[in-house]
Amino acid sequence: MSNLHLFLFLSFSFSFSSAIENDISNQDPFLQPNDIVLQFRSNDSVDERIINLEANSTVRIRSTNVPKTVAFAVIQAHSQVHKISMSQSRKFEIGNHVNGSSIGILVETTTSNSGVMAYLINTLPVNITVLTFIIYYDRRAPIPGGCNLEFEMPVSPWLRVSYNHSMVNVDHELAALPSNQGVLPCESESLHYEVFHYYLSQRDFTEDSFFDAIRLLRTVNGAHEYGREIRSFGFTPTTRSPFSLYPGVGQVFVVTVTYTGDASRFAPTAAYIPSFTYGCDLSVEGDCQTLNSTYAKVLCALSIFIGLLIAFAGHRYFQLEMILAGFLAFSSVSYILLINHFDPDVTGLAAGTSVMGLLGGLLWWFVWWFWGIPALSVLPVVFILGFLMSSVLFYLPISFEFLTNDFNFWSAFCCCWLVLPVVFVTFTRLGNIVSCAVIGSYAVIVPIDHYIGSSLKYIVINVVRRATVKGFGRAVLDPPYQDNDMILTLAWIGLTISGATFQYLRERRRPPFSPPADIWRPLRWTRLGGTSTRSEHTPLVMNSADDPSPHYGTA
Repeated sequence: MSNLHLFLFLSFSFSFSSAIENDISNQDPFLQPNDIVLQFRSNDSVDERIINLEANSTVRIRSTNVPKTVAFAVIQAHSQVHKISMSQSRKFEIGNHVNGSSIGILVETTTSNSGVMAYLINTLPVNITVLTFIIYYDRRAPIPGGCNLEFEMPVSPWLRVSYNHSMVNVDHELAALPSNQGVLPCESESLHYEVFHYYLSQRDFTEDSFFDAIRLLRTVNGAHEYGREIRSFGFTPTTRSPFSLYPGVGQVFVVTVTYTGDASRFAPTAAYIPSFTYGCDLSVEGDCQTLNSTYAKVLCALSIFIGLLIAFAGHRYFQLEMILAGFLAFSSVSYILLINHFDPDVTGLAAGTSVMGLLGGLLWWFVWWFWGIPALSVLPVVFILGFLMSSVLFYLPISFEFLTNDFNFWSAFCCCWLVLPVVFVTFTRLGNIVSCAVIGSYAVIVPIDHYIGSSLKYIVINVVRRATVKGFGRAVLDPPYQDNDMILTLAWIGLTISGATFQYLRERRRPPFSPPADIWRPLRWTRLGGTSTRSEHTPLVMNSADDPSPHYGTA
């Protein structure tokens, strides 16, 4: 009986071991416990994972159930703040890895022995939240980054985004033709590129909004649906696409490439890996704040107070207006001259522009006091209004390629600039009131714009950048105009109408301009060596030929 028990036990053990071995043999021999497995999906549906990549750790991303119709896949990983690495193997070697916050590797399924696979590596001592997914393409699609000459890997489907204090540069490598075309893959004019960008909400630094933006533009259809293509602003895509910088506003960039030599109804298109920037570094405390210095905060506080004064009482206090207009005009010109011809630091630049502005304000007040000619004295205010309105026109997201040339741009800008001064030169009081209302109202909303993170301040900043930053004419402006901007625009219009109406009703029964100059002119004329025959016996009404004293408009 014991022999029978022993026989049954051995038979059962052998059968159970065979079953386990057979079950293991049916599993993927490459699968490891910590692998991130992403399933193949079609119809623009993407399988994704949001993972917490631990400090100094490595995970492997793999794909299963990839059909034979797929020619290559792009494995992507996106981190909001910190840089991560992706490699074709666990060990870093030259040409087998890439480092960045929006990275990926292109894997050709026809030549890869290990399938669609890549290693995601965190070399930093902090945990990083990463969004990972894979985009698949068939044999008809062009290969993004397939003709790489500068980037780290032989095939580089990612974008390289860099920025300075004025511009964001988006670089990509040229694509290669589909492998089944039988021609040299990097020598073809049948590839059509499109560059898209997309804005997040202003001052939105949440990780969820970052991931949502990447999801919107990770496919070709998403780029066309949600992105804004730079051709619509008069720019032809190249391997480097510059954009105007708007710090604190998240911006996603993506490039698509289409093979136009395909005879099918729908031309095959592939998308590069979308990339992202806030125009500032979230890992550095305070780097994304627009008002970092005490000087800037004081200027903003003064701007609100002076703006309200000018908008509602600028014409009434005409001599103060002359000082402020001269200050603004001369400080702006000196800023541009100092930036273009010197290399001043922030302190020197602030001191230089302030001194020149103060001297300019006093000079223009002296011009009013000495000559007392309204048509001459209101020129700075009216010219500032013309400059502001011309800046508004060129701030609109409407551009043409010929405006990338500096001569063409400044010629068009100056023509628009001079329209309002020419119109208002014969309506000095009305022109001065309107100018005070518009300029004063803008001075009120600019500090608010700084605090809430909207973009109306760039109406003027973009023009100053054009005058001081080399190559800025080739940058795509397309400012983010969102809810905060709309509210401030309505506030600007409301303040302008209120200020102009208030000043016009208040001044309509008064003399056209401030009377002190007319009171001082006879005494000044006597002090300068002239004579005045006016006395208490002089008639109030007399012929101008009988009065030798100078009047308005005379020398």
